[in-house]
Amino acid sequence: MTFKRMVFYIVLLVLVLIVGYSFVHKGSTPIPAAIPPVTQPVTATALFTCDSGSTITASFSDGSVNLTLSDGRHLTLPQIIAADGAQYQQGTILFINKGDQAFLKEGTATTYNNCLTGTAGTATNGLKSFTDQGKTFTFTYPQAFSLAGGGIGYTQDWKANSDGTLGLVLATVNVPQSYQPKTNFGDAKFTVGTSSDPKAVTNCLNDISGNGVTKSATTINGVPYTTFVSTDAGAGNRYETTSYRTVRNGQCYAIEYTIHYVVLANFDPSMGVSAYNSVQVHNDLNSIMQGFKFLPQ
Repeated sequence: MTFKRMVFYIVLLVLVLIVGYSFVHKGSTPIPAAIPPVTQPVTATALFTCDSGSTITASFSDGSVNLTLSDGRHLTLPQIIAADGAQYQQGTILFINKGDQAFLKEGTATTYNNCLTGTAGTATNGLKSFTDQGKTFTFTYPQAFSLAGGGIGYTQDWKANSDGTLGLVLATVNVPQSYQPKTNFGDAKFTVGTSSDPKAVTNCLNDISGNGVTKSATTINGVPYTTFVSTDAGAGNRYETTSYRTVRNGQCYAIEYTIHYVVLANFDPSMGVSAYNSVQVHNDLNSIMQGFKFLPQ
């Protein structure tokens, strides 16, 4: 056998061995296992503005909520089973959130009430802005006033002169007595209420309360409103309400403000209480209405 032929057979043998090994082990090559994705807890953070200007920053994650309160405290509450809304509880501390409304109870006391979340703008030219969480409407209000919610759940007080229908108070602007100090001014409130109750929608542009309201029509930012002005009295107190009503997307909206003051004769002259500036209060509250806008849906 020549040398060249020997080399040929050796190379051929090596190739056969390589091919055979590959064939035998072809099905046994380990396949890397799929690496499961790293699951991070879903977290959403919302700032709630409550009565008297107090705030709650709530960070929601899977099964719990972290609360930062405006009084400086930090709380972590586990979620509990609830029939309505999301509820979180640790001992006697209970935080309930439904939609864009919330409140915090500690024992039997509601320490943060009528809390509301949405998009709040910083003060510009003495005005703050607010847009609801669903981006349905927006408005501005004087910095001296405070924003709050209207409470969780349906209420007959979604508008003045209740007709027994149920609705929601979507937002509230409160005007404290300190806005007109040493006067007979009590307080005032601007509210955005709505109801989809068929009776409420049918009667939206008609007042059936029988309280002797004055009715007129106006258009604000392209939206037609029927306006009702009414007064009420009780135990030396007076209440003046201006209600703007309109029907949109099958719902009745009642955007209104109520001014509460005390009859001046009820005060002893020695107290130095003077008549409140009615024009200023009406103008400030009416300016909120004039800036109220429904957003495109």
